[in-house]
Amino acid sequence: MNLWKMFFRHDDELWKLDEAKKTRKVWLTLIFLLAATILTFVWTAWIGLGTAPVSANMTGLSLFEYEWRKAWFMIGRIGYSLLFFTFILFFSTLIFWLFNSASYKKILIVQMNVLLIMLLERITWIPLLTYAGLDWSLSPLSFGIIASYFTEQTWIISFAGAASLFQLFIIRFQASSLKKISATRPVWIWTGLILWHLLLWSGAAALSFYDLELVYLLR
Repeated sequence: MNLWKMFFRHDDELWKLDEAKKTRKVWLTLIFLLAATILTFVWTAWIGLGTAPVSANMTGLSLFEYEWRKAWFMIGRIGYSLLFFTFILFFSTLIFWLFNSASYKKILIVQMNVLLIMLLERITWIPLLTYAGLDWSLSPLSFGIIASYFTEQTWIISFAGAASLFQLFIIRFQASSLKKISATRPVWIWTGLILWHLLLWSGAAALSFYDLELVYLLR
């Protein structure tokens, strides 16, 4: 299996996947994606993405307290990257497997590509924060910046920010892949994917909205 070929030779690779009796190098690819996920989250945390809860009331902290808080934040981001990796690959695959006729392993391979796209999206946030000072929800590749012109509600902006061009590409990629490797009717595939992603965007918006409150609750 080759994740990159799945993007550039999509139909051919899906035909191979559908016809395959055995898939190889799955564990090697999983290890690569796990390392890439951890490094991406550590990198974005290192440059300051998502550090608003840590920086809150920074002037009232001693240098030791501030460094201690940063260390725990980094540990938390590593833990979150592991949860993110597990959720996108294994839990999401389980949900799709329950409602589609394709095998769990073949859907897992599709989700590997989805995880790769999501990591690429997070990397695009780095120059936005570094050079423009924009949060992820205000990325020009998302609908968050449009929503900010119509409302000041943080949850709505975060929800629209989660609905990015990357996410729309993921929905289309998942739909075309599931139609190739399963016998489920396309209308049910599209319905399930749209509902699932609406739920994910709502969850992402909620996490963004309540992140500071959660930090204080867990202190």
